[in-house]
Amino acid sequence: MLWLCLHFRHLPMEALSGAEPADYPIVITEAGRIMRRNRLARQDGIHDGMSVAAARAMTIGLREWAHCPDRERRMLEQLATWAGQFTSRVSVLAPRSLLLEIGASLHYFGGLEPLRQRLHDALTTLGHQAAPGIAPTPTAAWLLARHGDTTPITDASALADRLASLPVTRLDLPARIQKALKGLGCQTIGDLRAMPRDGLRRRLGQALLETLQRAHGERADPRMDWKPPAQFRARIELPAETTDRQQLQPGFSHLVDALCGHLQRLDAGITRLHFRLHHNDRPATPLRVGIMTPSRDRERLMALLEQQLAQCQLTTGAQAISLKAGRLQPLTGQSQDLLGDATENNTAAAWQRLVEDLDNRLGQGRVRALSVREEHRPEHAWQYAEPGQGRGNGGQTPRPTWLLPQPAVLESHDGRPHYHGRLILEHGPERIESGWWDGQDVSRDYYLAASPTGERLWIFRERRGARGWYLHGLFA
Repeated sequence: MLWLCLHFRHLPMEALSGAEPADYPIVITEAGRIMRRNRLARQDGIHDGMSVAAARAMTIGLREWAHCPDRERRMLEQLATWAGQFTSRVSVLAPRSLLLEIGASLHYFGGLEPLRQRLHDALTTLGHQAAPGIAPTPTAAWLLARHGDTTPITDASALADRLASLPVTRLDLPARIQKALKGLGCQTIGDLRAMPRDGLRRRLGQALLETLQRAHGERADPRMDWKPPAQFRARIELPAETTDRQQLQPGFSHLVDALCGHLQRLDAGITRLHFRLHHNDRPATPLRVGIMTPSRDRERLMALLEQQLAQCQLTTGAQAISLKAGRLQPLTGQSQDLLGDATENNTAAAWQRLVEDLDNRLGQGRVRALSVREEHRPEHAWQYAEPGQGRGNGGQTPRPTWLLPQPAVLESHDGRPHYHGRLILEHGPERIESGWWDGQDVSRDYYLAASPTGERLWIFRERRGARGWYLHGLFA
């Protein structure tokens, strides 16, 4: 096996918006001290460990966020779900690392270097920074990543030499053990390995010895695979409340990227995305993105989302964005037949995009399809459906494109119907008798008729009462 560890050193800051905010100085604080700061805060001379009071005195407009482990955990879990597109085995290593078993993925991606480049490019798109550590054991990969050593170890026999020079501080040990190691003069993992095992166990405990053994492949190092939730849900905090669409963009982009990575892993698509902009003092603002057929096309989803944002009037600043995906669906085959008509396929795709654009611009429920029902009476034989979900009559007796809201009385002469002149009956009669159970029963003979002016009409004659003629629909 070959393990790749991603250590997100800047996760406390990146968890705010999916990328390190760059428009104003921001700090993450803990116990009155600066824990992390962004680029603008660094430029103002703020450093980790500085008191919050001193930082406030050094810069104008400083934005402060308290350290929130739960926020970082949510972001790390979202990244774990996203990373599933690169391997089926992803483990969360709290508080800021992910482990990916990539040995089985190398052939698919064309080798280690192409995989590493794909991973780097995808992380950059998300707005994250993480130096990958690569080694035959998960603990060794984690140590390399924490140290920022990106040179892979692919041969287990090289583990001891490569790990020997790493400082013991990379082991993330309790303060008590770090103090003891300093007293013993142990500065590197090599120094620790040189100590007698019995003495190491007696002085520093069994746990440290086992960690070293796992790192060097001398002890089993099982890892629990991350199981994504059945329904994709994600939330991202914003660095500051804002009504500016440009400042909202990185958060939306991060959520869509995470979703597409999840869909890639499952070879699935989506037709509905439900976003919510969360405010401090009012209910959340919903945004819905809908498409006709399942997709995980990031550019298409973002384009439709931008249409929704353009219509959204935010009067109160948003402080967070959440995304809940609708039901995941398998992707239908999109490939063209060898003898297929490319123009026809392109036309269908263009038509689908037009309907999607209209649906997203006009609002939910404004664009609808028509679908037939299992009903003989024409007035009740149709219903509204979601775009793309309409169902035709399956090649049965032709039905008109337009049905009048109410049948219109036709003139008749000598028992023959007239509409701009005498009508020619081209097809019929088709007898429809139905509806006795609900008090709206009908008994009619329907005909397809042509007028002297060339119109094609759908008419009927009542079989009861005065036996009059009526116009019920028009063919296109």
